Amino acid sequence: MIAPALSTRIVMARAYTCPLGRVPSAPMKRLGLAALLLALSTAASASAQHVVEAGEADCSTPRRALLTFLANLQEGDAHPEQATRCFDWGAVRIADHDRQRQVAQRFKHVLDARGLYVQMDDIPDEEDPADTLRVVPFSNTLPQFYLVRKGSQWVISAETIRHVPAWYDETFAFDVDTYLEGAPSWLTERVFGVTWWQLMALLLLLAVAFFVRWVVTWVAVAQGSRLLTTIVKTLDRRLLDRAAKPIGTVVMVLLLIYAFPMLRFSVDVNRVIIFGLSVAAAVSAVVIVYRLVDVFADVMAKRADDTETKLDDQLVPLVRKSLKVVTVVLGVIFVLQNMEVDVASLIAGVSLGGLAFTLAARDTVANLFGSVSIFSDQPFQVGDWVVMQGVEGVVEEVGMRSTRVRTFYRSLVSIPNSKVADGVIDNYGARESRRTFLKLGVQYDTTPEQIEAFCDGIRAILANNPAVKKDGYHVYFTGFGDSALEIMLYFFFVVDSWADELRQRHLIFLEVLRLADALGVGFAFPTRTVHVTTRAKEKELPDPKRPDEEALGAAVLAFGPAGALARPAGPQISHGFYPGFDRPEGPHGGQGDDPDADQADSRE
Repeated sequence: MIAPALSTRIVMARAYTCPLGRVPSAPMKRLGLAALLLALSTAASASAQHVVEAGEADCSTPRRALLTFLANLQEGDAHPEQATRCFDWGAVRIADHDRQRQVAQRFKHVLDARGLYVQMDDIPDEEDPADTLRVVPFSNTLPQFYLVRKGSQWVISAETIRHVPAWYDETFAFDVDTYLEGAPSWLTERVFGVTWWQLMALLLLLAVAFFVRWVVTWVAVAQGSRLLTTIVKTLDRRLLDRAAKPIGTVVMVLLLIYAFPMLRFSVDVNRVIIFGLSVAAAVSAVVIVYRLVDVFADVMAKRADDTETKLDDQLVPLVRKSLKVVTVVLGVIFVLQNMEVDVASLIAGVSLGGLAFTLAARDTVANLFGSVSIFSDQPFQVGDWVVMQGVEGVVEEVGMRSTRVRTFYRSLVSIPNSKVADGVIDNYGARESRRTFLKLGVQYDTTPEQIEAFCDGIRAILANNPAVKKDGYHVYFTGFGDSALEIMLYFFFVVDSWADELRQRHLIFLEVLRLADALGVGFAFPTRTVHVTTRAKEKELPDPKRPDEEALGAAVLAFGPAGALARPAGPQISHGFYPGFDRPEGPHGGQGDDPDADQADSRE
């Protein structure tokens, strides 16, 4: 085999010699010499790559021993006697040639069915490879398969021979050859490169696999619904359906991986199909976890709705996003491992790039830790009125990077979580009560008795209001103003929202107005007295209302708890037209016979 290659290269080299006896030029000499050296080196390389043909047996090197085994068991040109030459039969005491041929053929079926394609370039072709006691073709998938040196020969080890029966039983659930022996001959005829029985078995396998997928999906949805309804009352069925479909896909793919080797396709076909099915199973498993995150988040969101705190309502979306990021990262690594990619080397190769990325993304990392700090310390909740970083408004969302605040002029401000965690936060929403402080000015002609009764009456109004904190209200005559006698009101509301505070303040102020009218107390406003000399006849003004002490006391009691004049809920003139009110039925609700009401409703 060396001579033809060598002679061919020499002929090619001679093509560069000078014809017709002319002396070649220097460039032509150099070109011819280079061609000759290339031919000689190529010939030497060709001589080193010795190829074992079918019918030959050469166990002098690990590569030639494997070629002897594989080349002599090729379909259509098999030589089982030669294929068994490079096995260590003596160590396992198998002298029967039929038994040896059976073991060799079954071992070849196992390698083909599992799609294990031997890369001959990775197998040494030296008789005595340096620092090599054994050669393992598949160290990850089939480590018990290796070749050892025995004398001057390289042979497939005794341990490999001992494992062949177990490998065969694991790969093939039943012996296809046994069933084909009594089958009609047309089943073994070929069409499009495959036999009829392989084609029919493949179609049947696909039909069974898709049916199993449908059954598993249905069972997963039913059992998942039954389990989750014990945790929450209602559940988004669409999320469960989306999570159950990849579960059925995984089971279907595993069934195909288990059954496909029994169809006895070639090693090239099995290699591609099994690789694709393995990747599909890995991707489906990642999709299962990814979609189960949505199911878990939906359950946690409904549980959070039953709690008093609002921050956990915002924690659920953050946990959902974080778990999805982790799932995608780990899922990519898992899929790459199933694609037989050296993930450790890949990670080591991108370590420098990862360091640069980390430095560039330090602000993002700081914001992420800021969000963790916010959720651990809980300085505010979603819906709280806060002032932070010069922004005042209501907290709308806490994300992984920023906190969003809806200002009172309805704009949306995003503040980085790192600044929120490091800054000062004034949380109005965390107040246990809401203060009201104001000064009322009454006229200077108000008598001391009226002032005392007025203060007592206001305290009675506060005591009668259920939203007023009962251990901290003060009403006193505190000073003489430029144009009024000043009465201080200082009290606290125990309410949940600003709207409730405004409502209760409105009701109390109405009661104060009614009390002032009942006591004859007038509210002062800045005035200026001008003295004008005139000859007109002076007109006597009526004396202001001056109730006696008994009438003043009766008025104070009437505005206290259970008093006849007390209206802590305010006068019911109408339903108030507060936000979210239900329009009443009847002639004034736009539903009756009042045409004006109907026109007003149509204008709205």
